[in-house]
Amino acid sequence: MEWLWHVDEDDEPIGRVERDDAHARAIRHRSGIVFLLDAQGRVYLVARAASKRIFPSRFDASASFHVAYGESYSTAARREAFEELGLDKPLIQIGKFQHDDPPEHQFVGVFVMEHADEPIVLDPSEGTGGAFYALTEATRIVRDEPCTPWLRDGLVVLVAHPRDRSNR
Repeated sequence: MEWLWHVDEDDEPIGRVERDDAHARAIRHRSGIVFLLDAQGRVYLVARAASKRIFPSRFDASASFHVAYGESYSTAARREAFEELGLDKPLIQIGKFQHDDPPEHQFVGVFVMEHADEPIVLDPSEGTGGAFYALTEATRIVRDEPCTPWLRDGLVVLVAHPRDRSNR
């Protein structure tokens, strides 16, 4: 059983909720995404595994996750970047947004991790492959290809973030 933060409309904790129950009953909870950026400002997007229960076989952020009950956004981001990408590096939180795309009703913390040619070890239960894309190409993918709703909304946060203005 996986317990998540149950939060109100302001992302304030009001208890805990089991993950499947959160999805089945549209209970707001916490999640997050990590964008891996290379030296050219390109973003690593993942092809989500076909075996995923929610939004299978779609483009996704470099890593995506739920925040476990008792865990912070940043701790969850670091854990998932290591589990999904095999990378343990500093992260910077650049924003947060809320979305309601059934079965997800969540706040999503958005993190950036810089990549410097370390090997990416993609967890095969999470994704079937990945590649780096210029932000303009990533924006086209989100517009024209099946993707997760948190990638759709998170890419807006990434593109608007000041550190990336020179890489557009």
